[in-house]
Amino acid sequence: MIAQLSYLTGEELRKLLRGGKLKVLLLLAFLIGVFLVFIGDRIGLDDNLPSTALELLLAIVFPLFMASLGSDLMVGEFKDRTIKHALKLPVSRESLFMGKMLAGWTAGALIVLSVFVPTLIGSLVLQGVPALSELGANLAELGAAILFCGLLVVLANCVALWTGSGGVGLTVSVVLWMAMGVVGLLEPQSSRFLVTEFTDWVRPLLYAGDAGASISTLLFIIAYYIIGTILGLLSFQRKEI
Repeated sequence: MIAQLSYLTGEELRKLLRGGKLKVLLLLAFLIGVFLVFIGDRIGLDDNLPSTALELLLAIVFPLFMASLGSDLMVGEFKDRTIKHALKLPVSRESLFMGKMLAGWTAGALIVLSVFVPTLIGSLVLQGVPALSELGANLAELGAAILFCGLLVVLANCVALWTGSGGVGLTVSVVLWMAMGVVGLLEPQSSRFLVTEFTDWVRPLLYAGDAGASISTLLFIIAYYIIGTILGLLSFQRKEI
């Protein structure tokens, strides 16, 4: 089962990499990372640039990238009927769905890394090697950002499958994200329930030693992962060519 899922994930990831959208998103993410390195010291972002870059981009840019990626992850194949080739494989729809989902999650992680790597290298060149504690915190926040962006891909894919349109799915995902962001801004205590900030679950543990707050928010993230995956799978199973 694991070998089959790994094979499906690899094939779907190669398919995404052959497409134009992921290449554009990866290039844009890399250029943004390089751009932040060159202007970081001029606008006051030179202090722990990798962490600051992630926090800035996760406010607007990454959600847009992930919604764009997730909204067309599967529904596009149903619209152009290319999904019929995958459905002929001797695998269940559940396995096929999970392979595509893991490929989308991996693609989201690559986009985050495309920003993080140049900012980290730029920070090392311009400021020298940081303390191990700071480097460890940066890697922890990288993991948190990847987990958070993966959730956005899962939810955007779910919305697109149920609406039957990548464009509608993208629009609905962005509108919902903005609405949750506004609610989280007006009611900060509700942000951990809406999961609109990737730092809400990692920074309390890293900088305040508050494991309870981190675990609480992490449980909500896991719950949203499960809900988005189940609803997306149900829609995927019911789709007809």
